[in-house]
Amino acid sequence: MKQLLSILLLGLVTTACSQEPQQHGNLQMGDYGYLYCHMSDHGQWTAYALSRDGLHYHDLLCGDSIFSAFEMAKIEGGTRDAYLCRKIDGSGYLMVTTDMNNSMTQRMGKGGEWENFGIDLLTSDDLIHWQSTSFDFRKGLSIFCDGDDTSHPAYKDFSTICRVWAPQIIWDGDYRWADGTKGGYMIYYSLLNRPEEGYDRMYYSHADRTFTKLTQPRVLIDWGYATIDADINWLDTDQQYHLMIKKEGGKPGLFTSASPSLLGPWPEPDDTDYVNFEGNKMCEGVSAFQIAGEEGWRIGYIEYSSNPKNYRICKADKNMRNFSEPQNIEGVNGPQHGSFLRLTKEEYDRLQEWSDGEEALHLAPDVSNPVISGLFADPEILYSEKTKRYYLYPTTDGVEGWKNHDFRVYSSPDLHRWHDEGVIIDLKTDISWADERAWAPCIIEKGLKGSKGSKGYKYYYYFVANGAIGVAVADNPDGPFHDALGKPLLTREETKAPGQVIDPDVFMDPKTGKYYLYWGNSFLACSELADDMVSIVPGSTKYLITRDNKEAFHYNEGTYVFYRKGLYYFMWSENDTRSALYQVRYLISDSPTEFVRNGQPAQVERQVVLKQNPRLQVFGTGHHSVIQEPGTDRWHIVYHRFARPDAIKMGWAAGYNREVCIDDMEFNPDGTIKPVVVTL
Repeated sequence: MKQLLSILLLGLVTTACSQEPQQHGNLQMGDYGYLYCHMSDHGQWTAYALSRDGLHYHDLLCGDSIFSAFEMAKIEGGTRDAYLCRKIDGSGYLMVTTDMNNSMTQRMGKGGEWENFGIDLLTSDDLIHWQSTSFDFRKGLSIFCDGDDTSHPAYKDFSTICRVWAPQIIWDGDYRWADGTKGGYMIYYSLLNRPEEGYDRMYYSHADRTFTKLTQPRVLIDWGYATIDADINWLDTDQQYHLMIKKEGGKPGLFTSASPSLLGPWPEPDDTDYVNFEGNKMCEGVSAFQIAGEEGWRIGYIEYSSNPKNYRICKADKNMRNFSEPQNIEGVNGPQHGSFLRLTKEEYDRLQEWSDGEEALHLAPDVSNPVISGLFADPEILYSEKTKRYYLYPTTDGVEGWKNHDFRVYSSPDLHRWHDEGVIIDLKTDISWADERAWAPCIIEKGLKGSKGSKGYKYYYYFVANGAIGVAVADNPDGPFHDALGKPLLTREETKAPGQVIDPDVFMDPKTGKYYLYWGNSFLACSELADDMVSIVPGSTKYLITRDNKEAFHYNEGTYVFYRKGLYYFMWSENDTRSALYQVRYLISDSPTEFVRNGQPAQVERQVVLKQNPRLQVFGTGHHSVIQEPGTDRWHIVYHRFARPDAIKMGWAAGYNREVCIDDMEFNPDGTIKPVVVTL
């Protein structure tokens, strides 16, 4: 009897353990990283990008296709609008894509390049190897597993379907199949059949656990106007399903709705609570996800009115409402409509190892840049009249928190061949008032007339140490340098500056012969240097950019000033140096001490001078200097970027691992600067 009871109990336990727990929505697991799976804006393929924090990403395979779109999309050979999730039992992964290729318009006999006929259902065991089943809706009920039910088809004629857009997946544990089996994947998408309906409506089907069978479409949402690009998630906070969707009718934009049931009814959205950051710019491709440890949500979407387009990630509260703080995704080549999946460490490492093994097939090699080997940043460049050579003075990089302590100098006869002249200052041995955070130097050569009229030279080297600006002096551009004051030249306490006293830039005004020092972080100050070059003219400091108006100038740090053909160019870096979006902007002024042009306030130029090129995997371009070849109007920009190819994979820490590059800088006839073409 005891043996029989044991067998019965064991059977009950086994049955209970084999049953899946009640799951609302898709299975979520993993708190190590994030996978952004998206359509590439450079073509009709699906790409991956990884992130540790959900905001700073890096491409896998350099943004190239993760599989053959022609093999996976058997209708048109294009996989767009990728949506990725886990199988409900955690045994693998599912993906749906819009089967659409704009280049196939004529060959497919489509009425326009934005028409298509079906979707693709894909399965994978490892996120790397995929199999697909394509569904061409023009073929009618025969493609659906319940196609023999002709009692209430969605259309009289499926052959005139002209749009099947942006499918997504959500687990529906309540769905029952004809044989009584419970649970299926609800796939929802927009359809348009012009002869039978006047606008795109949201439909749904159910797919079985093999993800190869699909039920015929049924209407999910019809608000009387076009709706596309829906994203549905279950929220425990209010025990409802929440829908984000693009309204193309009514008040257009990205809106939210909620329902206790997947099949609705879905009430029309609140027109006062929507993603409204973009004004009249067009947005679509919503995808919501949660970052591990956060109560609220993140909402990804593509703003496609601008050129280039912007893929944003904004915040929403725990109820997926009250949207705020939009920012561009970072580190992604051609971000577009896609989705996000939380990853375990094993999954993250597996994907990174796969990409690293294939990287050589996708990554263009460095040729001329970086110009010096090793990790360096914030490069200052000088042409010496004394030696007729160029000198490069960078920040030593590669230390977490930028806690480096030495400065080096490199010399070159031609801007191509560089010789390491060694360390010129080590804070630990040469500076009594600081021992770390040796940053962002600048230098100037000052001609001195001797007693017999012969010309000598002094070199004044301004540098940051422990958050203050110091000055060192030498008789030669490669040193030896000595601390001129035995204390800082500028400190935050003495100047009462509103931010860090860093990033000096020294400039001689050719019109007046006066010397100026520019400095600051999140503000820009200008101080006149006294004749001794190691002190500030009392009362001369003025603030050209304040913390209150820095956004208007897109200003953060790294100022550089130069003079050309009667005009003063103020250049600086925008964003954080750890950001892939670090870039250089500028304005033109008629004065070295104020922003004025033709008697009016000078405005920052709209054109960005130097910025990332994700197609080349070049990121974090900024904190620069410029040099004019003597006797010519040929100019070059010297800057740092994230060290290729590995720094971008470090996330925010990429800003501690940078390398120095040089590229040509050219001007338009009106004096404005052309966008710099970054080279490898």
